[in-house]
Amino acid sequence: METPPGESLAWPWPFSRADLTAGLRRYLGKGDLQVLEVRPTTIARRRPSIGIVRGLLVRHDGAPEGAFTHLVVKEPRGTTRTGLAGAGRREVGVYHTLAGQLPLNCPALVASSPSGDWLLLEAVPPARDAARWEGADYLQAIDNLVWLHDRFWGLGEDLNAFTWLSRPLTNDFQVHRAAAEHAVEQIRLLGEPRSLAQSPPRMKLLERLIEAADQIVIPLRQLPPTLLHGDYWPGNISVTSDGRQVVYDWQLAAVGPFILDLVVFMQKIRWWFPARPLPDEQLIAHYRQLLAERTKAQWDDAVWQSLWDRALIWRFLQEWVDLMAASPDSLLITRAAQLEEVWLDPLERAASRTLGWK
Repeated sequence: METPPGESLAWPWPFSRADLTAGLRRYLGKGDLQVLEVRPTTIARRRPSIGIVRGLLVRHDGAPEGAFTHLVVKEPRGTTRTGLAGAGRREVGVYHTLAGQLPLNCPALVASSPSGDWLLLEAVPPARDAARWEGADYLQAIDNLVWLHDRFWGLGEDLNAFTWLSRPLTNDFQVHRAAAEHAVEQIRLLGEPRSLAQSPPRMKLLERLIEAADQIVIPLRQLPPTLLHGDYWPGNISVTSDGRQVVYDWQLAAVGPFILDLVVFMQKIRWWFPARPLPDEQLIAHYRQLLAERTKAQWDDAVWQSLWDRALIWRFLQEWVDLMAASPDSLLITRAAQLEEVWLDPLERAASRTLGWK
């Protein structure tokens, strides 16, 4: 196919023109559609994610309203951990095999590579940035998370058919644990971040938590497994002008206990949105009440606190130890107070309550 006038001969996209044309024909239901021009566009402000995300505007014939379609191309980078399925493979798997069963809205997949090296998705611009969410938006996000967990509640054996899903507390457990051990070694070797490296008690705490990880997660493994988004929080949700919430970034989709998703949600809003409109206690209580209504699963406050502490410890070992080892000390220094408030102090309290450590 000839390059249309005004379009650079250097094709800057990971997909081919044939991939794009075939995908748009399916997406728009136009079997004779022809792509005339592709150009980059700006997209709504996005917080850190795995890989590269770019916007594009496609001009084509055979479609109404000026024959323009806005899309987003995602290029996941590598694997979430060495030895695990690629992040893109997980997301492609969700869109191809699970999207029709999800009880929440997702962007339409227009085209993708089989391995998930790139995905073309419909653009779903938010009506407002996640930093400007209202209380009702937070409650709706919690509702949607419960619908997701309820839909796949106790279906761990059924989800075994999808081998590309992460299993952080079972099949993938030792991979995450080894990554945490390596991260602690790096922190000790490099002396950064100083908030950890220059605190012998905290370094000792991390080492002991890693050693005791099998013991820590036992009660979590006993919870009914369900489908986890893996990175569910307002930064991965678009609130549209008609009030719908569209959930994307399924790169960390997993099978495991519900509470891991809830801990991610709460910890990320604590980190990114300290001035959120609703208190943490209200959001957590809302989740617990709705989950009990849907699944009949209930825990008294003492058991819930223990489960929460264990999930918090595991999420820190699974993600944040490695993240801190790879982050410039200068960046962490600027957010030192927040790091203490959101992660380090709660981690110490969780270890003290759960394991009796001082």
